[in-house]
Amino acid sequence: MRPKSLLLLALALGCGLVASIGISQVMDRNGHTQAKIETVPIYVAIHNINLGDPIDAKMLSLQEWPKDKVPKGAISTLEELQGRRPRAAIIEGEPILEGKLLDKGQIADPIRSITKGMRLYTIKVDAEKSAAGLLGPGDRVDVQLFVRKDQRTGVETAKSKVILQNVRVFAVDQLVQRAAEGGEERSVAKTISLLLKPEQASKLSLAAQIGEISLIPRNPDDEEAAATPETTVDDLLTSGDINSRAKEQGEPKHSADDHSATNGLLSAVRAAAAPKPPFRMEIVEAQGVREVLFDAETGRPVHPTNDAPGPTLQPAPSTPAGPSPTTTPASAAPATAPAPAAEKMLEDFPVEFNKPH
Repeated sequence: MRPKSLLLLALALGCGLVASIGISQVMDRNGHTQAKIETVPIYVAIHNINLGDPIDAKMLSLQEWPKDKVPKGAISTLEELQGRRPRAAIIEGEPILEGKLLDKGQIADPIRSITKGMRLYTIKVDAEKSAAGLLGPGDRVDVQLFVRKDQRTGVETAKSKVILQNVRVFAVDQLVQRAAEGGEERSVAKTISLLLKPEQASKLSLAAQIGEISLIPRNPDDEEAAATPETTVDDLLTSGDINSRAKEQGEPKHSADDHSATNGLLSAVRAAAAPKPPFRMEIVEAQGVREVLFDAETGRPVHPTNDAPGPTLQPAPSTPAGPSPTTTPASAAPATAPAPAAEKMLEDFPVEFNKPH
């Protein structure tokens, strides 16, 4: 074998040896790092656990979690779970936390779930008033009030109006949270509890005494407040409203009313931008009455041009004691007053047209 080939072979063997030593060191370092990670055992749900269901060992799995990743309040002993029920639904793979469990022997605690500053108001409902059983905890509704004509309460005609919007359904009957399995079976509710602000609860309490309350479901992501005018019997006899598939599917579409409103606005803008014609004013003087044109925007007099007639001077009404025919009366002034004289007279006019009134 040639010396050059032997040299290349030795060089290749040396590079391979160095690479293998480096890889071994990296693997040893990673192994030591992994060995240094401290873990602790905690209980984790192996399937969904519904609100209020008793917890037993069949629902749980003891798993090793990195100590720095363990949530606060995680349960690590089975004795801590005996006789306990979840305060809210627990999802598969979720650690069992102390804060999500009721006390031993306690079955339910929905009142503690009420947000601070809010109030719970419960109303009786039937299939018609509760959207045929479609409502569940967490849904959003508008509250509509219907009142009949009643002179005692000051209601002159039957009417309906949406009095509250985007209200959260806290509980349906005694169910305060949907089942974790999300079952489709539903029953018609008898009572529905709404989460309200204190002033809203007072308003709804009064409404329940003077009329009938209905709940109108809305999209959970729709938080916009809609205009809610009162609806009376007369409104039912006017032209009916029309829906569109585009609006029902959430697609923006300009209707004919939008185009007509836009055209009306454009017409109004064009009318406002069009130049206004000058206005005419009669000026009474000692020798007669003259008519002068004024600019509609500035209020300044419009000077006559060569093609347009200037201000005219009309003779004053004759009196029985007028001058003799041979005498030239003062009213026999020229029919057209010179423009400088008219401007001088208008500058002394007591009304200032340039100042806003």
